[in-house]
Amino acid sequence: MYNITLYLAIKRKELKVKKAFTMIELIFVIVIIGILSAIAIPKLAATRDDAEVSARAHAVAEGANEIAAYALSRGVPSSNLPSMSSIVRGLIAQGNAVFANNVLSVKMHTVNDCLKLKVSSSSTDMNLTLSYGIAGSDSLCLALQNTIDANKYPMPLRGTKIVR
Repeated sequence: MYNITLYLAIKRKELKVKKAFTMIELIFVIVIIGILSAIAIPKLAATRDDAEVSARAHAVAEGANEIAAYALSRGVPSSNLPSMSSIVRGLIAQGNAVFANNVLSVKMHTVNDCLKLKVSSSSTDMNLTLSYGIAGSDSLCLALQNTIDANKYPMPLRGTKIVR
């Protein structure tokens, strides 16, 4: 009986010891998690930046389309861009653009005038013009400037180039 009790006591002690992870196993798991996070976190940040650039480019393009539709439907465009586009008003309300001196300056990252939209007029035509600000080394502003299709500008709002 004594041998069986001693044997069971030894077995219980062995079972208790085998239930825990060793320090080496824990270190390996922590190292693997560190490597995976070092790879994943920069990718997630880049994805967020790409989404921000795409959203701003889409807002600018749709705002320009709204301005052109307003000018076509009314026959006379306004130099007040926010009055012609709800998207432009949204950009201003969110702090992503500023409208001053009849120029809409679109902000991207650290550049306050990454893109500039303005209604320019001559004796016969009115156009929505796009110009680029100085991006410097701001990669997000450069990406926005590269995303916008500059071939659509100047966009005719009134005059000889408008076909109804």
